[in-house]
Amino acid sequence: MSLIIGPAFTIPGYKAMAPPDYTTECDATAYAADGVVGYPAFWWHYLSGPLGAYPESEAAFEVQAADYHAMGAVLDDPERWPVISVRLHGEVWLRIVYRNVEDEAGIDFVEERPGRPAEVVTSVEGHGFTSAMTWVELLAAAALPDERLTWAQRLILMLPMLGPQELSEDAEEIMHRALDGIGATNRLAVAGALLDALDWRTH
Repeated sequence: MSLIIGPAFTIPGYKAMAPPDYTTECDATAYAADGVVGYPAFWWHYLSGPLGAYPESEAAFEVQAADYHAMGAVLDDPERWPVISVRLHGEVWLRIVYRNVEDEAGIDFVEERPGRPAEVVTSVEGHGFTSAMTWVELLAAAALPDERLTWAQRLILMLPMLGPQELSEDAEEIMHRALDGIGATNRLAVAGALLDALDWRTH
């Protein structure tokens, strides 16, 4: 697997503690990692990590162990925080940042608007997250025009922004279509795991 991460950039207003002493706050340096969405190993990580569809996601992709671990090394790199960017509308971006701080790692969903400091709209930590989007808003955002990402990639990437809520009657069909779009095979099992976590009516 040959992964190219970069170039480096900053997200104005998204802060981190600067090396070497880590006592000074500055705009965090992140590394463009949009290319990872082209690898099945990424989706295995993403479905099983922030989306919690494990062990169902393990059987969803034909990925060699070496490729899985290589992707993990990229996503968990403490020196080069990978960022996947999703255009929302105009010059508004959602930056999905792997915040690889020792003992405080997580994934931040950061909204970047021109002329404003970036805002962390939600974070996925090891213990859970706060919902930042409704199912209807997710479907609308996934359907926005995008020359870089497919509808399926956009929907799955933004899916961790949802907390438990009432889903539409066609949610299972939509999830199957999205999983098919990213190449998942055992879509029934994965969709079931995702929907069970999202639909408050199942709790």
